[in-house]
Amino acid sequence: MGTVWVLIGTPLVLVGCGWLAQKEGLLWMLLATVLVLAVLGTAWVMCGAGPGTGVAVCGFAFLLFVGPALGDYVLQDRGVRHDALVVDVSTYRGKSGRERAVCTVVLTGAGRGRTVEVGDTGGCVDDFERGRRVTLVDDPDGWLTPRLGSEVKGVEPYQGWTLAGLLVAMEACALHGRLRRHRRG
Repeated sequence: MGTVWVLIGTPLVLVGCGWLAQKEGLLWMLLATVLVLAVLGTAWVMCGAGPGTGVAVCGFAFLLFVGPALGDYVLQDRGVRHDALVVDVSTYRGKSGRERAVCTVVLTGAGRGRTVEVGDTGGCVDDFERGRRVTLVDDPDGWLTPRLGSEVKGVEPYQGWTLAGLLVAMEACALHGRLRRHRRG
């Protein structure tokens, strides 16, 4: 039963935690972190030190890629597109000391009058001028932060291949560790 949990449960929990981490807010990030540490720690113990380290490293890397890939997929597949107008472009100094752009856009179609702030990770650049027409892509469930249409491209092929490779490596380490422990007794 433990082998089934390590092989099937670990990747499923990592996908769930990757999705949790896409929500803005410290609480969701902490919840995902605690779950990931518990699951990867358990897998490490169940597989042994060598293979368990492979499971933990590949699992952590898998987690870093799966969350953004899910976000890209959801916005491309289910995202609601709104016509919008840039009403303000401002900058703020990020933690790294670099100036970062923030656009305030107002919806002009359905949901008219609603304003949304979009940061540079959502597609805002500081050379946008006021009055520029843009397309805003919004998650209908409100889980993901809205992005400008130019930033919604779906899951890139490299993301899928990277996730597949990390999943295969993680599963190989887990299977090796569980079978090795099983043979010893």
